[in-house]
Amino acid sequence: MKLSFIYNQEKDIWCLLNKGKSSNNSPLPTNVYTKLITAVGENPDEASAATFIEKYLAENGYDVNRYISSYQNEFEKISDSFKRVAENVFGVILDKEIAAYLTINSRCPYNIEENWFFVPISKSSPIKTIIHELWHFYTWYKFGIAWEEKLGKGKYNDMKEALTVLLNVECKHVLPEGVEDKGYPQHKELRDRILELWKQNPDIDYVWTTITK
Repeated sequence: MKLSFIYNQEKDIWCLLNKGKSSNNSPLPTNVYTKLITAVGENPDEASAATFIEKYLAENGYDVNRYISSYQNEFEKISDSFKRVAENVFGVILDKEIAAYLTINSRCPYNIEENWFFVPISKSSPIKTIIHELWHFYTWYKFGIAWEEKLGKGKYNDMKEALTVLLNVECKHVLPEGVEDKGYPQHKELRDRILELWKQNPDIDYVWTTITK
């Protein structure tokens, strides 16, 4: 797996306009989307979003090139360790070139077919977001389209989001101190169940087939 961090304003605009207002897992707007609406009004277009993004980056001192370099370096420090864990858990190798697009949005969609995901420009560490999104990639290549068709997109989404709770167990050593993957409130019961099953038998097939019954 090769992960490259990129800033592309068109991608940032897309992420803000399409995923800022709401998402599959949350009906609430992100903070930065709320600021966009306050600044330019409802139903912003791409031009107004571009102007807002440029101003937001400047006012917050976000030098995107510096963040690209910083994020790349930070990921490289934990990359090998993370890949060993993920490959051991899922039994698959992620031999892809993946793009991590920086965004001012705090909501980070991904696209497995096109091999990209978003990561927020933030003064805090990006590692939790990075490994969370990559965990979705590993989950897909392990269980794939067959399970999404069997479960339906809604239930598959719940399963793969809840499964990131295992990052707090298996990848605790690569997460920054005091940082954990908390997930969404609606998945808490499922996440707790996954942890119980993992303690019983740390086998991803056992956990997945049990929670999807």
